[in-house]
Amino acid sequence: MGFWRRPQIDDICEQIPGGLFLMSEKRCNCLTLAFVIVCFQSVASQASFAVNPEVLGKKIMIHECLKNIYVAQRRELDAIAEFNALLGLDPNNAKLHFEYGNFLAQSQKTGPAAAQYQIAARLQPGVAEYQGGLGNGFMYTKRYGMAVAAYTRACQLGGRYQQQLQLAQQYDAQQKQMQQYEKKVEQKKEEEEE
Repeated sequence: MGFWRRPQIDDICEQIPGGLFLMSEKRCNCLTLAFVIVCFQSVASQASFAVNPEVLGKKIMIHECLKNIYVAQRRELDAIAEFNALLGLDPNNAKLHFEYGNFLAQSQKTGPAAAQYQIAARLQPGVAEYQGGLGNGFMYTKRYGMAVAAYTRACQLGGRYQQQLQLAQQYDAQQKQMQQYEKKVEQKKEEEEE
């Protein structure tokens, strides 16, 4: 009497021809989702999957499909978990960091969105879109001077961020005026106390 062995993702994919190709074409239905979850659970329990690039690629496709499903269904926590799983598998993917930043910004999580934009721009500083995202992140966190620099760089790279640049410049000027005013008020208080 033998023990039943949980099938590996390679075994399942060979048994169901084209199973994963449906996911890459974004035709994920309930049956495919169930298949994806079964595959994911069997792969997640194995520690040696990272050694095989083919299996790693399949795992990335599975997480990508799940991420797309959860984003489309507005299942925020599940989508965030899938973004994090994908970033764990491919931490140097600037496009994924940028996409995650956009998702977080749409979910009103501006601080974490800014962090993702910064990573994307650091990984690929020559991409105008990522520099624009970096500018957006700085705007969210009210670091207007840095937003001006990021938008300027995005414009230099050919991006269309002139409006955002002008707005950031206005906010930066206003912020500096406010800081000067607060400094003068503080000085007056100190003089009156003496």
